[in-house]
Amino acid sequence: MAFSFGLRNIYAYTYEYGKVAIENKKLPVKKNGNRIRFNHPYELAEDITANVLSNIYYKEKGLFKRTGTLRVFQDEEIKKLVPLVVKAFSDATPLQVVTVSSYFKRLLLTDRHNYCILFIEGRNLNVVFSHVHKFQTYNDIMSEKKRYYTKPENPVRKRYSGFWKLIPSAGQSFEPGHENWLVIDLSKEITQ
Repeated sequence: MAFSFGLRNIYAYTYEYGKVAIENKKLPVKKNGNRIRFNHPYELAEDITANVLSNIYYKEKGLFKRTGTLRVFQDEEIKKLVPLVVKAFSDATPLQVVTVSSYFKRLLLTDRHNYCILFIEGRNLNVVFSHVHKFQTYNDIMSEKKRYYTKPENPVRKRYSGFWKLIPSAGQSFEPGHENWLVIDLSKEITQ
């Protein structure tokens, strides 16, 4: 007897759909020198998750930057991410963050990579990025496969990037001292 599921490769709280991978990981997050205990598991609604992900913006920095404010997640990514993020939050423990790694193709076969962690503290959803639209070469993609053998990346240790800066939307704010960490009040998301 064979069973088929919509989600593939579910193992140790890892959820994958094509080039999108979501995982629950123990990762220390500290504020003011104290480790945060997350409000997980958490029942996050799909419509709120989609709204939050579609309203995360950034600006590029540097010599060859694109002008204007750009969306971090594309519509096709969001469709894949939403059910996986909701499932990951419902399975997360108070010591686990939800990691999001997604790739999407742009013109001329240039894949771009987003990597962030998400966690609930109090009534706030925290979204902390280490990569936004990072250009991927073949070597980068191969090194991604090595991530299972290395210490997990902790975006909280990063404060800014020389290539991008998040732009808070309505209801979002920066964690003090960070350009890569958005704090979103979920009570405001529910009333909108």
